[in-house]
Amino acid sequence: MGNKIRQFTLIQQNDTHAYMESHWEHFWRNGRSEYRRAGGYARAAAVVRQIKDATGGKCLVVDCGDAIHGTGPAVWTKGAVIVPALNAMGVELMTPGNWEFGYGPEVLRDRIAEMGFPVIACNVERAATGEREFPASEVREIDGVRVGFIGITSPIVTQTMPKKFGEGLRFSDGAESLPHCIDKLRREEQVELVVVVSHLGFPQEVKLVKEVEGIDVLLSAHTHDRLAAPVRVGKTLIIQSGFDGSFLGQLNLEIANGQVCDFRHRLIEIAESIVPDAATERVVNEQLAPFRERLNEVVGQTRTALNRMTVLEATMDNLITDAYLEVTGADIAFSHGWRYGAPLPPGDVTVGDLWQIIPTNPELFVVEMTGAEIREKLEMSLESVYASDAFSQKGGYVIRVSGLNAIVRLNNPKGTRVQHLDIAGAPFQAARRYKVAAAGEQDVKSGEQSEQTGMNAIDALREYFQRHSPVEAELTHAKFVAV
Repeated sequence: MGNKIRQFTLIQQNDTHAYMESHWEHFWRNGRSEYRRAGGYARAAAVVRQIKDATGGKCLVVDCGDAIHGTGPAVWTKGAVIVPALNAMGVELMTPGNWEFGYGPEVLRDRIAEMGFPVIACNVERAATGEREFPASEVREIDGVRVGFIGITSPIVTQTMPKKFGEGLRFSDGAESLPHCIDKLRREEQVELVVVVSHLGFPQEVKLVKEVEGIDVLLSAHTHDRLAAPVRVGKTLIIQSGFDGSFLGQLNLEIANGQVCDFRHRLIEIAESIVPDAATERVVNEQLAPFRERLNEVVGQTRTALNRMTVLEATMDNLITDAYLEVTGADIAFSHGWRYGAPLPPGDVTVGDLWQIIPTNPELFVVEMTGAEIREKLEMSLESVYASDAFSQKGGYVIRVSGLNAIVRLNNPKGTRVQHLDIAGAPFQAARRYKVAAAGEQDVKSGEQSEQTGMNAIDALREYFQRHSPVEAELTHAKFVAV
């Protein structure tokens, strides 16, 4: 090997959330929102083919998870509709994201059996036996370089997500298992380079590489960051490539003496101008054909551009919580602070759009909570987003609300961020009982017995569109005011 410089390329996609075709995407320009169409597996496949041709095949396509959940067709088929497209576009290695577990571990095992590539994660084991749920690592030789890939997924599956997601499994943060995996790859497999394929989230990954030695490259995911350039932490390069399949990350590496001596990176927008790969496009069309009519049904219009690109309050979630409040007559409404969901510019809204806004489609319920309990819920949400310890951050944005306003100090310690709270137009009373509307196991549903409504979230949204089209859900800039 000596001083000879060898080269290979990593192609990353992450958090595609089952977006198989071109869709509306949100971009910031000079502090303002812009919308244009991007993404789609067929166009991504065309870019992959170009890179493979340019590198003489000295590359590997890696998916960092959250690929089989997030749209109507994905949920209706428990992820089965997505797998042929992943295979067709050329994915060669994957780590599962938290939403891969959205149909339960048994279904995920079925989906993995259909995938034409390995799925790896070092931090998941079966609770009953202690055996690994996935292989921890995979070794590939590219241009004569032995590369060890280690997978690591998000432990929030059993911390903040519905119980069925991780039933029978045990997750760790991975920090304790990574050193052993790295040592084994270097000693027993004689790898020159270690690449971690991660779905922990960018803040957690930065902390991880500071604590664990021997990681050359970390392919990041979960937090939907569009990193325009690699972040270097010590000797480790970290990249992340957006979400919803709107971008690919290309990392060209030069290797000498067992380490990265140079690199080049591109964050590639999967623009609508890219000519799709014909073979992948045929697969996508075949998979989606049975669902086209249902997806294209128009349910109403929106006057407000709907997106989830803002942390404290978002227009897409204002729509959800306003609908919950109206159909239940509650005092306030909560919805989970999800990051996923492709944006929608003003115009028609379809059934397919509703399933992208809230693909879990949970049933609404109403529960009574005291003012003190509501305040505690807000503090917990703020801590999960802004915790000073990265491993205590649980992903997502601040809980979405209608019917309350809070003044918050985000850099305050845990439990002390809410400075002032109004509920239903008046200062909150700690002992007063309020009616709270929510949906899904990720929301409140603790303490008092909840009253089920018999209405699912998408039905509530359809009803709201029927009453109010074109709907408005502008940012109030008052639900959470940071001071």
